Amino acid sequence: MPRLVFRLGFACLLVSALLSCSQGVKKITVNGTVTYKGQPLESGILQFVGADGAYSAAVVQPGGKFIMTDVVPGDIKVGVQSSPGGSGSSDPKAASAPKGPTPATIPEKYRNPETSGLKYTITPSTQDIQVKLD
Repeated sequence: MPRLVFRLGFACLLVSALLSCSQGVKKITVNGTVTYKGQPLESGILQFVGADGAYSAAVVQPGGKFIMTDVVPGDIKVGVQSSPGGSGSSDPKAASAPKGPTPATIPEKYRNPETSGLKYTITPSTQDIQVKLD
């Protein structure tokens, strides 16, 4: 009987451990700016691709600002794509030419996370990163 109790207790511990591990990695939110040759990027889509294939994307706002949610901590590669459909603003004054660089003015290599050469290590405590395109 004691052996049965031991086995049941061990089985309960094992199931508890497996359930707690299956909840996955805690995703985080990362803020920052994207610059090209020291100037804030004015638009675009920023992509983070993790070593395990985890993918996150965020819109680059005027001034190069971004907020990336659901980022899996670890080593990431970064790419910057053009925004589909322009700024999305219905204000005709907002349709004027951007003040800084856009994804169309940056080298093609930055558009693909595999060729950009941009790599960062994101930890659970990372809150802010500066993505600098040369």
